[in-house]
Formats: sequence, C-alpha cells, structure tokens
Amino acid sequence: MLTAFTAKDAPGDWVGRCLLALTEYAQLLGREAPHLAEIVARLPSALNARGYIGEILPPGTVDENQIGGHNALLRGLCEYQRWRPDERVRTMIRSIIENLLLPTRPLWDAYPDQPDLALRDSQLVGLTMHRTSGVWRGLSTDIGVGFFTLDCLTQAYAVEPSPALRELIETVIARYARFDPVQHSAQTHSTLSTLRGIIRWWRDVDPRPEYLELVRTRYARYRDLAETEHHGNYNWFGRPEWTEPCAIVDAFLLVVQLWSATGDAAYLEEAHRIFFNALAHAQRPNGGYGCDLCTGAKGLLFAAPHEFFEAPWCCSMRGAEGLARAAQYGWFTGTDELVLPFYFGGTVKLTFPDGQVEIAQHSDYPLEGKVRLEVTSSTLTKPKSLRCFAPSWCPPRRFRFTLNGAPVAAKIEGSFACVTVALRAGDVVAVTFPFEIAAVPLQNPGRQPGHHRFAHGPLLLGHAGAEAVAMPADTVFTPTGPARYRCAASGRTLAPLPALIDLPEAAAKSARTQLIFNA
Repeated sequence: MLTAFTAKDAPGDWVGRCLLALTEYAQLLGREAPHLAEIVARLPSALNARGYIGEILPPGTVDENQIGGHNALLRGLCEYQRWRPDERVRTMIRSIIENLLLPTRPLWDAYPDQPDLALRDSQLVGLTMHRTSGVWRGLSTDIGVGFFTLDCLTQAYAVEPSPALRELIETVIARYARFDPVQHSAQTHSTLSTLRGIIRWWRDVDPRPEYLELVRTRYARYRDLAETEHHGNYNWFGRPEWTEPCAIVDAFLLVVQLWSATGDAAYLEEAHRIFFNALAHAQRPNGGYGCDLCTGAKGLLFAAPHEFFEAPWCCSMRGAEGLARAAQYGWFTGTDELVLPFYFGGTVKLTFPDGQVEIAQHSDYPLEGKVRLEVTSSTLTKPKSLRCFAPSWCPPRRFRFTLNGAPVAAKIEGSFACVTVALRAGDVVAVTFPFEIAAVPLQNPGRQPGHHRFAHGPLLLGHAGAEAVAMPADTVFTPTGPARYRCAASGRTLAPLPALIDLPEAAAKSARTQLIFNA
C-alpha cells in the first residue's frame, strides 16, 4: 500500500482517489467502507518531513505532477474531514496546503506560455518530463494538470480557509484564463477538473460573472473540439487516441453544476447523455472503468473498448466518484419542493423544514418513460411541489401523473412538469412520459458531413457487428422491445450500447457497435 502512497510520478494520486471514493461511498451508504480507517491511519507515515508526499524540491521550484498528484489526496482528505472530523486529517490538510501548494503562488506567472512539443507529441500518460533548469522543474505529460489543483484548493477552502489560500486560488484562476488548452493540446481531464474548481469557487465564495463565463466558454470549446460522438472525450485536445473515464466523470459533474448555476436545461440533457452512454459504457465486467475508442474522430463510426481496457490506478476509482455523485444528484430539494433531474431509481431519506420523508423510486428510464415513487414513511405536514425534468425528447406536456391510481393535473414550469402532492406514508406517485426513436445530428457535424446518429431518448442506438452498414435518417423502424428497433426493409437491428459490466470479459473486450450512419 505504501508504494501507492509514494509513487514517483503523481505522488499521492492513487491513494487520494481511493480515499475520496471510499469516503463518498461511506457517506452515501451510511456505513464504514473497507480499509478506509486503515488508509487514514497509515497516511502520516508516508509523508515526508514537510508533510506531503514525494521529493522536497529546492525553494522557488515546483514539479507539476507532484502538485497534480496531491489534488486527489487533498480532495480525499477534505471529504473525509467534512464527513468525520479527525485532527490527524486536519494536520495533513494544513501541511499539504502550507508546505506544498501555497509556496507555488509566485511561480504561476512562469508557467510556460508556449506549447512544449515534447509533451504535446508524447504518448505517455501521467509522467513527468524533467528540465535541467527553470522554476517548473517538471512538466506533466497530462498537459495542464497543475491547473486542476483548483479542484482541491477550492474544496480545501471550505475546510481550512485563509487569506493566503484565497490569494493562491485567485492567482491560479487568473493564470488559467490566459492558458489556451487547445493550443497546448491539454489533457481534457485536467481541463474539466479545473473548470469544476472554478465553478465551485464562483458558487461558494466569489460569484464574479467572468468566472462563470470562463467555465461556460471553456466547456463549450471542449464539446466542440474534444467530445466524442458517444459523449466521451478525447484524452488530449487535438489528439483523439482514447477516452478517459476520469474526464467523463468530470464532464458529468460539471454539466450538473452548470445546470444548477444557470438553469439551462441543455446542460441537464447533456448530463443524461453522458451518464447513459459514455459513463455506463466505460464500466467493465469487474466493476472498474477503462478507456474506449474516440467515436467520431478520424472517421471512426464505432464505439469499442481501447486496449487500455481498465485503468485501475485512476479511472476505476474516479468512476466510483461519478456513481456516488449520480446517486446524490438524483434528488434535489428546496423548502417545499422535490426536484427530480434524473430517474436513477433507489431509495432516499429527505429532510424538509416540516419533517422527513422516505421514498423508494422504481424507474424503467431510460429504456421507457415510467417512474414510480412509493412513500415508505413520512412526518411531513405540508404538501410539496414535485418537479420532474422533461427533456426535449419528451416535452413536459406529455408527462402524465397519478396519485394512488387517480390522475393528477400537472403544470409546466420551463423544462419541468410539476404536481403538488402531500407525500403521505403509503402514497404512490406514478409518472409516465413516452418517447421513441429519432435520427439526431452528430455532436460535431463537421467531422463527418452527411452522417447522423439514432437515439431513443438519451440513449444512442447502434448496430452490433464488425462491418459498417448504411441506415439513412428516414429509415422506417419497428419497435421490438424497450429501446430496441428493427429496420423493416433490411432486418438490421438497433439497440443501446451494450452494458459491458454484464458481459464476460472476452466478450466485453471484443464488443463493437456502430453509432454513426451515413445518409
């Protein structure tokens, strides 16, 4: 275990991702995760004399992978401290901030302005390319990873705020605003994690309009230039070699944050597409996460696993964060309202000013638009507004509600269908909203003019097989089951991307699904 604590490249990253994932699951499930207490107990022995992991560099110098590796570690420690306060953990948080990260503040102006060709052309992942001189003693092949310390710094500010930490955060944001991720061929994981840190700062501390605009603009560039046609990502801008589930998780979390910040339903729709296509497809038969090919790039019509079938050192643990946050994002509450932005199913206990309610959600979404809420217990004394997200593939006027079998009139509020219900113990609220197959444009039509995709709600539909087939946008289909269709003329079938987690490993590695079709 100590080897993972002290790995030479990105020291602290592996154990930090593990600590973060286990802490989030412990919070979510309400029980101690295996090995979590042991990790916390053994971490202090892995720290150097300055209280962080790895080499102690000469004053006035910095290694990008070292500070980048501590992003996950500091996030994991902060998440643990907010859940279960522990002086050992607080001491580690302080030492990492004060002795490793705060000293970098005067060094950010020296972060390279011009792309490093050796970095840009490297096929290595997560390694440090050392220089013989200069402030930045090492730059990462995960280009731009130093900036994503904004994710940990802004989270740490909620645990250990200080004027010095605020100055560092503002310095890094200002330098990042001058950094061009496309020109530098930046890693998309580092890009999206950086944006998550900035929007957290905007939301929790400093709501400057330019911060939110920076996040929205950079995210739009990512979608235009580095999102795959199955809503995954290029690992680097301009270098579509493989997808990285870490960045898929980042994109999912970021668009939910952007929807929460702006109310723009397009972000929430994209979150549905990311989750049910890219994130779901990246999970492997052992439950871990791995890389896929960049569907749509270089003329690729298919979705398929990359030879990096699983990345247990980073993506499997980061996938855990994506699933944990998805479970939390399934339920949003206001004073007297319950908002369902997703329909993931599961059970939840919610607290309102007038009491608590426990609800079990049974969902057939996204295969079908059928959701049932069973109130298992309730002490509420006031009715609640139940607001259900109505995406563009099923407008709110098509939503139908029943309460204990009796129809309930709904009203439309933007992209939500709403009813007022008491949520008493024993109540059952059923929601139906039909949708069907449709031809949809490519995420970036300029990549392959004249081509299109097919979708059933948020689900992309594909044809399984080794050879590409033609299916015009006006093809007539016959439903054969939930989200499954048959072409009446050719007999070919369309279905959602296979759930690789349900397949034997050999079958999962060879899965190949055509998602892009010509006109």
